[in-house]
Amino acid sequence: MKKILFIGNSHTYYNDMPQMVRELFACAGEPVSAAMLTHGGKTLDWHFHQEQTRFNILYGEYDFIVLQQAAHPFGGYQALSDGVSAIRGLAEGLPCQFALYMTWAEKARPENQPEMSEAYIRVAKEQGTLLAPVGEIWQQFRKEHPERELYFTDGAHASPLGSFLAACCIFRAISGGNLPENVQPEIGVLAELDACARQEILDFVRKAQFPSK
Repeated sequence: MKKILFIGNSHTYYNDMPQMVRELFACAGEPVSAAMLTHGGKTLDWHFHQEQTRFNILYGEYDFIVLQQAAHPFGGYQALSDGVSAIRGLAEGLPCQFALYMTWAEKARPENQPEMSEAYIRVAKEQGTLLAPVGEIWQQFRKEHPERELYFTDGAHASPLGSFLAACCIFRAISGGNLPENVQPEIGVLAELDACARQEILDFVRKAQFPSK
């Protein structure tokens, strides 16, 4: 069984998003375990200086580590690059893969998305990580499906549907394949989502163009 570690803040833990990823893998017939190190509002640099981050990376035997930088405000390319580089350094010599989880701009400030997207794409290319372009797919989906609310009421965090979109992008990024065709859970976090909206997101992310490496 493959193991996934999520490192980030509330954009990772809202709506139990890592569990959504786990349930997607289960639907694909590939059970995984998921753990997370999260703290509201914290950056990757903050996580780097926490002893539990070092311990989990060194001894947790994870196959994938998903990194999410603080988003609102977004600290820019350099802060993202430095945070990713520092945490990747803890795993030197270990056989794990890193994936960057690109976040989204606040609902009232969509003009902030390009800076965030460009920074994540650049860092992923420079440091050779996988990339889940959640923010890019998020904005594209909103344009085509304005009736589906991806934002929580604060206009910054994700609604359950927004977290599901993030989970779908992360699944594609770390699985190296596409989303499972049959996602009709009877129990679990995914079962709580509106079935029609869930299918719309699955179909959209399945067809979405991810940035080239």
